[in-house]
Amino acid sequence: MKHRTKHKPDFLIAWAGLFIISLLTACRPHVVCHSFRPVSSAGLKWNDTLRFEAVLPDSTSAYALCVELRHRVSYPYCELPLLLAIQNDSLTISFTDTLQVVVADEQGHWVSSGWSDLRTVSSPLVFLPAGLKDTCRITLTSLLPDSLLPGVSDIGIKILSLRR
Repeated sequence: MKHRTKHKPDFLIAWAGLFIISLLTACRPHVVCHSFRPVSSAGLKWNDTLRFEAVLPDSTSAYALCVELRHRVSYPYCELPLLLAIQNDSLTISFTDTLQVVVADEQGHWVSSGWSDLRTVSSPLVFLPAGLKDTCRITLTSLLPDSLLPGVSDIGIKILSLRR
């Protein structure tokens, strides 16, 4: 008596898996800029303004921005409110927004990820206005009234192109 092997279902499952993986990777946004700025070892001062520059290659593309915060477990608040301002090449303010980077939930549990005492968290995406192009200057300023925020290691931005 012959034993029949069932290679067809395994083959189909493998092809289906490859198809799903290709769909998931094809639809991912393209990272245009990802940059961090260090903060003083004492912490973030209330008058510190972090400056970034990003080159946006296509004025017809849609872009989104998120702010990333690296902090230590000594950070004393549940969130970090930031003022975001974007200037275009003509140095006019083309976009401002207030961001809340949530660091811990209401019970005080960290929502950030990381090992030991250094953690990383991202803000929600902010969709940038259409028509931004060339070099954009991005500034971030803390909106907390404290003169010094201990526990902040560095702050970064990530800009994603939502169209390939």
